Amino acid sequence: MSQKPVITVEDITNVALEERRPGCEKGMLHEDALVQTAVYRVQPGSGVPTHLHARVYDLFIGVQGNLEIRYEDQHGNGVFVLKPGAFCRVPPGVRHELSNPSKTDETVFLLVQASQEGFDYVPAPFRTIEPALPFSPRT
Repeated sequence: MSQKPVITVEDITNVALEERRPGCEKGMLHEDALVQTAVYRVQPGSGVPTHLHARVYDLFIGVQGNLEIRYEDQHGNGVFVLKPGAFCRVPPGVRHELSNPSKTDETVFLLVQASQEGFDYVPAPFRTIEPALPFSPRT
């Protein structure tokens, strides 16, 4: 992938996206040995099932629409609504899931995290709160 030295808002809106799961697409803006920055587009009613990362942070930046980030750890649980211009940090060990609650509007956000070499994705259903999303794994 040819990477530009400066990434602009126009680059975010023009990046080629690939489907990661039904209703959820990802496009890479930048990746090197330490970090990757990707743009995600999530269709209404879709999202990413409950999971955690044992070693990496997820750093979210809202671009368009509202994304619900439902989370749980040993200190509690809740829902953060990522709006355009907002920032959310999910540290290692925190269970979380993402959803677009809209019935009509897609959601776009940036996600900064470790490169593929350091990335880990561990499916992990919530322990204390009932997942609100129909695609969440249940065990």
